[in-house]
Amino acid sequence: MMSKKMIRIIAIVMAALMIIAVCAVALDSFAVDYAVPVTGDNDGVIIAGIAAGAALIAVLCCVVLPKLKKKGEEE
Repeated sequence: MMSKKMIRIIAIVMAALMIIAVCAVALDSFAVDYAVPVTGDNDGVIIAGIAAGAALIAVLCCVVLPKLKKKGEEE
């Protein structure tokens, strides 16, 4: 069985990879918006924003929830 430390390291690495992927998609969507004639369609930007928000929430859950759980066990 894996130790808690190893599981947290794996979770942090996976969260970092997810952030990198979201940033790559966001940069790609912004680049596409400039390359395509303006049609008033901002779906790529909206999707990238939603993905970035989801990544931020995932990272916060990986960092904050273990601390809150640990604090609750101490009381």
